[in-house]
Amino acid sequence: MAETRVQDSGRQRILQSAIELFARQGYSATSVRQIAKAAGVSPSLLYNYFDGKETLLGAIFLESVAQVQASLEAAAGGAGRPERVEHLVRGAFTAVRERLPFWRVLYRLRGEPEVIAGLGEHLRVWTDSVRDSIEALLQDSGSANPRLEALALFGAIDGVAQHFALDPESYPLDEVADALVRRFAPAGAGAPTS
Repeated sequence: MAETRVQDSGRQRILQSAIELFARQGYSATSVRQIAKAAGVSPSLLYNYFDGKETLLGAIFLESVAQVQASLEAAAGGAGRPERVEHLVRGAFTAVRERLPFWRVLYRLRGEPEVIAGLGEHLRVWTDSVRDSIEALLQDSGSANPRLEALALFGAIDGVAQHFALDPESYPLDEVADALVRRFAPAGAGAPTS
């Protein structure tokens, strides 16, 4: 059990070092050797956990997927559309607020062509999955056009989160969240249909 904790600790140090270096230098300019040095491990130990920089990027991406999935699951527990949309919006923004350095890096990385190429099909599948989950939530809540609304809501949440990550000191996240909830889940919106 103690050995597993040490292994998890080493893996987490490597991931955290990668996130910090990717944020400071960019993905392309960061080497595996630099990540290992920042984590206080040898490159060979890093390779015990990850096949390389691309695998590290995949692990960072999977962490973001898990956070988004948790927001979607919390939203699905709401009784009607207003509550479901509010859980989704506020859950997403809570995740960004609580792990701001992580999301700052993730948004920065999404702008690097090498990162997009490295994530390739995984990014498209994940994006489609999130959009489909939001669409199902809206459809179950009686939306007249759940696909179009899901695209708009997903884009709005993602854009707001990115703006907040870029300027957390002055971006009015809570007020914008209130506006999104009012827009996508107006008072009196229907309860789920059976």
